[in-house]
Amino acid sequence: MHRSQDWHALVSAADLITQQPVAHPVEGHPIGNGRMGTLVWTTSEAIELQINRVDVFAVNRHTAGAHFPGSTDYGGACARVRVAVGGQPFHAGHHFAQRLSLADARCEVRGEAVRVACWVAAEDDVLVVEVTDERESPQPIEVTLAMWRESEVTTGAHTAAYAWRGEHGRAAVVQTFREAEYFCTSAVAVSSPGNEVQMLDTASHFRTLRLPAARGMRRILISSAAAMDEQADVGGTAECILSMLASSTALSTVQARHAAWWREFWGRTSVRITSPDGHGERAARDRVLFLYHMACTSRGDWPSKWNGSLFITDGDARGWGSQFWLWTTEMLYWPLHAADASDLAEPFFEMYRRALPAMTVAARQRWNANGFFLPETMAFDGPAELPVELVDEYRQRFLHNPAGAPVSTRLEGCSGYDWHLEASTRRTDPAYAGYSWISHVASSGAELAVHAWWRYRYTGDEAWLCSHVYPFLRGVTEFYRSLARRGEDKRWHLHGTNAHEDFWGVTDSIMDLAAIRGTVPLAIRASEILDADADLRAQWKAFLTELTPYPLGADPRAKVLAGAVLADDAWAAGYKGAVDGSHNVEDVQLTPIFPFEDWTLETGDAAMDAVAQRTLALAPRHRAVLDGNGLNTAIRSPIAAVRAGAGEELPAILDRYRAAFLPLPNGFSLFEQVTQGYQAHSIEHLGLLTMVMQEALLQSVSPRPSEPEVIRVFPAWPHAWDAEFRLLARGGFLVTAAIRGGEIQAVGIESRRGEDCRIRNPWPGACRVETADGSPCPLRSDDSMLCFPTVRGGAYRLIRTESDHA
Repeated sequence: MHRSQDWHALVSAADLITQQPVAHPVEGHPIGNGRMGTLVWTTSEAIELQINRVDVFAVNRHTAGAHFPGSTDYGGACARVRVAVGGQPFHAGHHFAQRLSLADARCEVRGEAVRVACWVAAEDDVLVVEVTDERESPQPIEVTLAMWRESEVTTGAHTAAYAWRGEHGRAAVVQTFREAEYFCTSAVAVSSPGNEVQMLDTASHFRTLRLPAARGMRRILISSAAAMDEQADVGGTAECILSMLASSTALSTVQARHAAWWREFWGRTSVRITSPDGHGERAARDRVLFLYHMACTSRGDWPSKWNGSLFITDGDARGWGSQFWLWTTEMLYWPLHAADASDLAEPFFEMYRRALPAMTVAARQRWNANGFFLPETMAFDGPAELPVELVDEYRQRFLHNPAGAPVSTRLEGCSGYDWHLEASTRRTDPAYAGYSWISHVASSGAELAVHAWWRYRYTGDEAWLCSHVYPFLRGVTEFYRSLARRGEDKRWHLHGTNAHEDFWGVTDSIMDLAAIRGTVPLAIRASEILDADADLRAQWKAFLTELTPYPLGADPRAKVLAGAVLADDAWAAGYKGAVDGSHNVEDVQLTPIFPFEDWTLETGDAAMDAVAQRTLALAPRHRAVLDGNGLNTAIRSPIAAVRAGAGEELPAILDRYRAAFLPLPNGFSLFEQVTQGYQAHSIEHLGLLTMVMQEALLQSVSPRPSEPEVIRVFPAWPHAWDAEFRLLARGGFLVTAAIRGGEIQAVGIESRRGEDCRIRNPWPGACRVETADGSPCPLRSDDSMLCFPTVRGGAYRLIRTESDHA
């Protein structure tokens, strides 16, 4: 079983290597530190960069403008930088090569007698460019810092402006956005310490620093900073970074910190696969590339945008704008926990935690509900708040008469930027009766809350349970209790909600029922752990008990909704409400399996097992992808498939889903991009593929929500693929295991928290559990389920009994 000492070779196998210049900037190589980043691409004479940050937004939720394609719905971009080295050393030909070392987070470009290395310091907001000129006649280096807008652009009440500053051989540009009370500013500064620098150009859109011709290596530093405080001097902050790193000693320290951070990161977990056709090895490389992307983009105060991330290349252009879709964003964060990288998910959870007050207001204003409402799509600081005098008018349209209630000019004006408000007030197609893709999606908050619970179970952080998880779980539970209505059958029902983007305005959406069954038990358990809201627990338990069952295909009411029924003995999407038909097939019938985990391989209910497996076998979008169709969204169906044990299908699942997204060599996919240059490249597909592979290797799921998890190794693994892994399970168990020729080898477990470990016996016969010193560990076992006590920091081995292995 491989150990952390050979992580470098394992990671380096996924390096990005190109032998010719890329045809389009979005095909460049990504480098970043989780706060700032850029793609690295070339022209024949220069290295091209665009400095982007996660904490730069042109507008916030209060803007009077319109959402994408509105002219102010952008963010992230700070400045362009061009490093021209003279001549055309980077022309296409045998001299050219570009390599991104994932292990070192370092991009190197080789041209004709010129080499360039670029890296963004892991712990400092600075990008280092090292240019080595070995030509017989070296050329001057020209570093151009540029903007793409006029120095001040006013759009309605919004102003985007920038100003130049710089002295002593430096150049800096400070960008500001203002609208009403909103303010955001960023800066990018450039210098070349230790070199004679001449300010060559001072045009309105750019500044150029010129370094005289010289052989050998010269270093260029590019720093950045951002703030939402008008008192902040971000230009001074960026310039201070340059001053602090002016000495070679200081830069050596930065480089050592950079190397140490990446070394620790790559040593956390690992996956190695050997397959007959090499496709398993490719899947393992995709996982490495995914983790690299996330480490480069998710260590700041805000999560990076799924559409372009820190790697947009065309100024402000960003397809789909600056707001966050939960569906596309959460796929990037789900796989991180098993990869022992929950720290990279903090920006994601923090954004929604900060937005809780705004989401609480949205629940009350929009749904007339308690708890909080997370719209599928929202600004970085949460959903917009309506003027009090417009709330009744909005509810009349949204809740009571979506098809016909009039919308005043003022309400329409307040609904231009917030995607949810726009979707629920401005869509007028009579066939859709006032509903649209995200207008009545109620389940997004539950997806967030369940995910937060996973993070807690992986880390055991009870302070975080109190500060993040429980507020999410409690809020979702109270929100759904407000929406539910008791029917004549004395059961709780839901009316007029969307089953995500698939079915609109339905009754008893399976996604909402799964959301309730997946979150309310967690809320109850969390309240017990924290000794909070004891008075609500009985009400929550009664709500669960009295909730209507999942719709089944045999129900005549389900058959009325076109596309909702897969078979009589499979789950159905819901019952027809205001709108008929499926609008974006997402296999929502599988949501009790994933993400809400109301059914798992551990459930042990024969009737429910049969329905779950039958529904999976008929899932139309999943089957279409396995038949070779493309995708325009990362559906959750393949995760449900491996959660159901579809091991022999795994190679086909990974291959077909990968192909469906038409990936670029640098890890991005253009599946959401529509046209070249649209700037909506995404790694959503890498998140999906990584989640699928990790869940096929290791699962740690509960029989029913809130119950103790049970670990399974290789629960959905093909016989023909050998594999070794080191991954984290819920309960804080770091699991190592290997499989060769279809036979599972010894299994190792490190206990971080000292919980009891529950694991399915990986062999058909008996096994024993030993501590690190070879002492036997007491077992509570029925030969299928092994349960044994652990101590914090303890190491354990599962060993197949020799008599059974003969």
